[in-house]
Amino acid sequence: MKTKYCLAILVLMIISGCSAQQETTYVKVTYLASSRGLYKDIELTEQKISVLKDRSSESRTEVLMPLNEWETLLKRCQTLPAETESFDSEKLHVDAAIEAILTIEGDEQSEDMVFRMDYSNVPKLFKPLINQILALSETVE
Repeated sequence: MKTKYCLAILVLMIISGCSAQQETTYVKVTYLASSRGLYKDIELTEQKISVLKDRSSESRTEVLMPLNEWETLLKRCQTLPAETESFDSEKLHVDAAIEAILTIEGDEQSEDMVFRMDYSNVPKLFKPLINQILALSETVE
């Protein structure tokens, strides 16, 4: 009886340890959109919001990242699909489309995710995240 009990506890410990290791930790979110009349280069980390105002500038403007905003951003990142191949980016092939690249960097155990989309026609799945990124960039002067 004691061996079954110990075995059950051991199995539960292994399962909980494995599930804890599989959780992805994101460390940086980057959003870049560029065309002739538009340039947005935004980097977000747990510590700061960093914006490069135009492509000829060499210095980034930074402000502190509010903790609640970072936590909301992480929750939105976790709802995104892990596979980028299935993502529909046909609208990028239109001549007038402005390409935007969303990069979500994970820690050492996690893979980075890169999404390419049309800046003007953001897919519904990405809208809350992109809107939050753009709103946070507006707080940087």
